[in-house]
Amino acid sequence: MFKKGILGLVISLGLTTGLAANDTLKADMARLAKSVSVAQAGFLANDKAMTLAGVIQLKKDVKEILGDEKSIKALLPEEIQYKSSIATNTAQMIEKYAGQIETTLNDRSMRMINQQMRTQTAFTEILDQCFRCHNLVRDWK
Repeated sequence: MFKKGILGLVISLGLTTGLAANDTLKADMARLAKSVSVAQAGFLANDKAMTLAGVIQLKKDVKEILGDEKSIKALLPEEIQYKSSIATNTAQMIEKYAGQIETTLNDRSMRMINQQMRTQTAFTEILDQCFRCHNLVRDWK
Protein backbone atom coordinates (compact mmCIF):
# COMPACT_ATOMS: atom_id res chain seq x y z
CA MET A 1 0.00 0.00 0.00
CA PHE A 2 2.79 2.39 0.95
CA LYS A 3 4.61 1.66 -2.34
CA LYS A 4 1.47 2.45 -4.33
CA GLY A 5 1.10 5.76 -2.48
CA ILE A 6 4.72 6.71 -3.17
CA LEU A 7 4.38 5.65 -6.82
CA GLY A 8 1.20 7.73 -7.17
CA LEU A 9 2.94 10.73 -5.62
CA VAL A 10 5.92 10.40 -7.97
CA ILE A 11 3.66 10.06 -11.03
CA SER A 12 1.50 13.04 -10.06
CA LEU A 13 4.60 15.13 -9.35
CA GLY A 14 5.98 14.22 -12.78
CA LEU A 15 2.71 15.15 -14.47
CA THR A 16 2.55 18.43 -12.58
CA THR A 17 6.12 19.26 -13.54
CA GLY A 18 5.33 18.45 -17.18
CA LEU A 19 2.25 20.67 -17.11
CA ALA A 20 4.18 23.50 -15.47
CA ALA A 21 6.89 23.24 -18.13
CA ASN A 22 4.19 23.30 -20.83
CA ASP A 23 2.63 26.42 -19.30
CA THR A 24 6.06 28.07 -19.09
CA LEU A 25 6.77 27.22 -22.72
CA LYS A 26 3.43 28.72 -23.78
CA ALA A 27 4.07 31.86 -21.74
CA ASP A 28 7.56 32.18 -23.22
CA MET A 29 6.25 31.76 -26.77
CA ALA A 30 3.58 34.38 -26.06
CA ARG A 31 6.31 36.75 -24.85
CA LEU A 32 8.27 36.21 -28.07
CA ALA A 33 5.12 36.68 -30.14
CA LYS A 34 4.46 39.98 -28.40
CA SER A 35 7.95 41.27 -29.30
CA VAL A 36 7.45 40.19 -32.91
CA SER A 37 4.03 41.88 -32.95
CA VAL A 38 5.45 45.18 -31.71
CA ALA A 39 8.12 45.10 -34.42
CA GLN A 40 5.53 44.21 -37.06
CA ALA A 41 3.22 47.00 -35.90
CA GLY A 42 6.16 49.38 -36.25
CA PHE A 43 6.73 48.24 -39.82
CA LEU A 44 3.06 48.61 -40.70
CA ALA A 45 2.87 52.08 -39.16
CA ASN A 46 6.22 53.18 -40.65
CA ASP A 47 7.32 53.88 -37.09
CA LYS A 48 11.08 53.31 -36.76
CA ALA A 49 11.05 53.78 -32.98
CA MET A 50 8.35 51.14 -32.50
CA THR A 51 10.05 48.72 -34.88
CA LEU A 52 13.36 49.22 -33.12
CA ALA A 53 11.76 48.77 -29.69
CA GLY A 54 10.16 45.50 -30.79
CA VAL A 55 13.39 44.20 -32.30
CA ILE A 56 15.48 45.13 -29.27
CA GLN A 57 12.97 43.40 -26.99
CA LEU A 58 12.91 40.38 -29.29
CA LYS A 59 16.69 40.05 -29.16
CA LYS A 60 16.59 40.20 -25.37
CA ASP A 61 13.71 37.72 -25.09
CA VAL A 62 15.19 35.27 -27.58
CA LYS A 63 18.53 35.23 -25.79
CA GLU A 64 16.82 34.76 -22.41
CA ILE A 65 14.27 32.15 -23.50
CA LEU A 66 15.99 30.19 -26.26
CA GLY A 67 19.65 30.97 -25.75
CA ASP A 68 20.46 28.13 -23.37
CA GLU A 69 20.01 24.59 -24.68
CA LYS A 70 19.70 23.09 -21.18
CA SER A 71 16.86 25.47 -20.32
CA ILE A 72 15.06 24.67 -23.55
CA LYS A 73 15.47 20.96 -22.98
CA ALA A 74 13.81 21.31 -19.57
CA LEU A 75 10.81 23.07 -21.13
CA LEU A 76 10.24 20.52 -23.88
CA PRO A 77 8.34 17.28 -23.39
CA GLU A 78 10.71 14.37 -22.79
CA GLU A 79 10.05 12.74 -26.16
CA ILE A 80 11.33 15.77 -28.08
CA GLN A 81 14.04 17.09 -25.78
CA TYR A 82 16.64 15.92 -28.28
CA LYS A 83 15.40 18.75 -30.55
CA SER A 84 16.52 21.48 -28.15
CA SER A 85 19.53 22.33 -30.32
CA ILE A 86 17.14 23.33 -33.12
CA ALA A 87 15.62 25.98 -30.85
CA THR A 88 19.06 27.20 -29.81
CA ASN A 89 20.19 27.47 -33.45
CA THR A 90 16.96 29.28 -34.28
CA ALA A 91 17.65 31.74 -31.46
CA GLN A 92 21.05 32.51 -32.93
CA MET A 93 19.56 33.17 -36.35
CA ILE A 94 16.80 35.38 -34.93
CA GLU A 95 19.40 37.37 -32.99
CA LYS A 96 21.42 37.76 -36.20
CA TYR A 97 18.49 39.09 -38.22
CA ALA A 98 17.28 41.29 -35.36
CA GLY A 99 20.80 42.72 -35.16
CA GLN A 100 20.69 43.46 -38.88
CA ILE A 101 17.43 45.34 -38.41
CA GLU A 102 18.83 47.31 -35.49
CA THR A 103 22.03 48.21 -37.36
CA THR A 104 20.16 49.19 -40.51
CA LEU A 105 17.62 51.35 -38.69
CA ASN A 106 20.44 53.16 -36.90
CA ASP A 107 22.38 53.80 -40.14
CA ARG A 108 21.66 57.46 -40.85
CA SER A 109 23.62 57.39 -44.11
CA MET A 110 21.33 54.80 -45.73
CA ARG A 111 18.43 55.91 -47.89
CA MET A 112 15.00 55.29 -46.40
CA ILE A 113 13.93 52.88 -49.16
CA ASN A 114 17.06 50.78 -48.62
CA GLN A 115 16.45 50.73 -44.87
CA GLN A 116 12.89 49.60 -45.44
CA MET A 117 13.84 46.87 -47.90
CA ARG A 118 16.69 45.48 -45.79
CA THR A 119 14.82 45.57 -42.51
CA GLN A 120 11.68 44.05 -43.97
CA THR A 121 13.69 41.24 -45.54
CA ALA A 122 15.42 40.56 -42.21
CA PHE A 123 12.05 40.61 -40.43
CA THR A 124 10.69 38.07 -42.90
CA GLU A 125 13.73 35.89 -42.14
CA ILE A 126 12.89 36.13 -38.42
CA LEU A 127 9.36 34.90 -39.10
CA ASP A 128 10.75 32.10 -41.27
CA GLN A 129 12.99 31.03 -38.38
CA CYS A 130 10.00 30.96 -36.03
CA PHE A 131 7.97 28.83 -38.44
CA ARG A 132 10.95 26.55 -39.12
CA CYS A 133 11.47 25.89 -35.43
CA HIS A 134 7.78 25.27 -34.81
CA ASN A 135 7.59 22.90 -37.77
CA LEU A 136 10.63 20.92 -36.62
CA VAL A 137 10.10 20.96 -32.87
CA ARG A 138 6.46 21.47 -32.02
CA ASP A 139 3.29 19.69 -33.08
CA TRP A 140 -0.12 21.12 -33.90
CA LYS A 141 -2.54 20.76 -31.02
